[in-house]
Amino acid sequence: MLNVRFLSASNASIRWIAILFVVVQTLFLSAYASAETKSVRVKTANFREAPSDGADVLFTADRYYPVRILARKSGWAKVKDFEGEVAWIAERLLGPQKGIVVIVEKTVARDGPQADASAVFDAKWSESFAVKQIREGWVLVESAQGLSGWLSQDVVWGIEP
Repeated sequence: MLNVRFLSASNASIRWIAILFVVVQTLFLSAYASAETKSVRVKTANFREAPSDGADVLFTADRYYPVRILARKSGWAKVKDFEGEVAWIAERLLGPQKGIVVIVEKTVARDGPQADASAVFDAKWSESFAVKQIREGWVLVESAQGLSGWLSQDVVWGIEP
């Protein structure tokens, strides 16, 4: 009888551990899925090592550069970019405008959302653009200089597929 109780207690413990694991995993995945994406709203922004104007600058990025917000602290946002770099940026430098960044060495923006549409301009790795429209695997983008064209969603980061 002692062995049966021991096994029952053990099975109950295993069940509770399994339930706890599922709950933690669900919370983690829902937090990740709801990660907010914002983009740089100023001409150029500094991304820093810590949430302070005195902290070292890790990198800079131009207008429309998208980032995922991981945390917030006293007017600063801890963010992750398309390369997985984590840094801090003053929240006032971010805006709600949807932005994308090119993740291939070079691609062509087209005058329509088709692979055989005429070329409008070349877009290079790490260039960022404002998102104007999304249609069937294509993104209508606009540069800070006013150039606009369609990019394949396969060559950009910052929007959900």
